[in-house]
Amino acid sequence: MRILALDWGSKRVGAAISDEEGKIAFPMEHAIETKNATEEIKKIIIEHNVGRVLVGLPRSTEGSEGHSAGLLRKFASSLAQQTGIEITFLDERFTTVEATKLLRTQGLSEKKQRPIKDNLAAQIMLQRFLDTNSPV
Repeated sequence: MRILALDWGSKRVGAAISDEEGKIAFPMEHAIETKNATEEIKKIIIEHNVGRVLVGLPRSTEGSEGHSAGLLRKFASSLAQQTGIEITFLDERFTTVEATKLLRTQGLSEKKQRPIKDNLAAQIMLQRFLDTNSPV
């Protein structure tokens, strides 16, 4: 069973998926357009035999949830009802910052980072989850 991680953005949803053993996170090839997210995510769930979805929950640096977190919770609830897949929320703070730093070390311009950054942020979030929740 694979795990899918989603890093929600206003324009794009970053996505990463685990291997079958739940040990390694891989970024998806393309970010998902937010406006088409539900259908695209449902396709990924079917195509990759996803058994669980992790959704990065945006929080302030102090840990409080803002308006966008409430909207994301509604989306996740709807996705769970449509797919029957377990949804788990994770703290996504600083994953995009970390992804940006990693891409800068690769010498990529902001323009070249854009299509990669969201999926890399999702990969970072998923790998953290796998590292702390996988049996040894």
